[in-house]
Amino acid sequence: MRKHMMIGAAAALAVAGAMTSVATASAAGTANTDTAVAAQSTSAAQPGDRNVRRTPAAISSAFVLSPGCSGTTLPIDCTITEPVVNQPQMTYQFSFLPGDHVTVNAGGCVQTGGHGSTWKRYVDPAADNDLYHGLITVPGATGSLDRLQNVVGRPLVVGGRGGSLILGYQDDNYSDNGYNAHDNGTGNQCLNSVNAFVHIVIS
Repeated sequence: MRKHMMIGAAAALAVAGAMTSVATASAAGTANTDTAVAAQSTSAAQPGDRNVRRTPAAISSAFVLSPGCSGTTLPIDCTITEPVVNQPQMTYQFSFLPGDHVTVNAGGCVQTGGHGSTWKRYVDPAADNDLYHGLITVPGATGSLDRLQNVVGRPLVVGGRGGSLILGYQDDNYSDNGYNAHDNGTGNQCLNSVNAFVHIVIS
């Protein structure tokens, strides 16, 4: 009888030990899950890794970018000088990430070609044919090639997958556009002006 009691007690202890192990494992699993959820919450509060380059190591000679364009930590302060205006649009290897807060400023003038004083303001040109506007696409934050005058100064937040900056220009003849032979512009709109630029800050 004593032998059976000892066996029974041993069995009871084994079951209790197993239950303790399961409880411990369950508690550990819950702790790990809680940690994972907390990490996800933190990630959701600060989406994406912002410590990244926005430009490739080698930049096309066609693009005149300020040193700030190659920064890796926010805020990033990037100026594109003399954006391409001798074709309808150009994709710049400067990227935006989902969750980026973006502000755009722009100004200066462009040579639109022709006779007489032919330079025009890049953002809000004075022209009687509704041409010569600078255009921009910030993927996930603007429309496709919005006029800069409708984007400048607006707070933008990048959604979707983000993507590369696109700058464009409105004209009916691109072959004689550029930044040569500066004049005061149609109606003196470019008197004492600088060449066109786009200034982007990501925070």
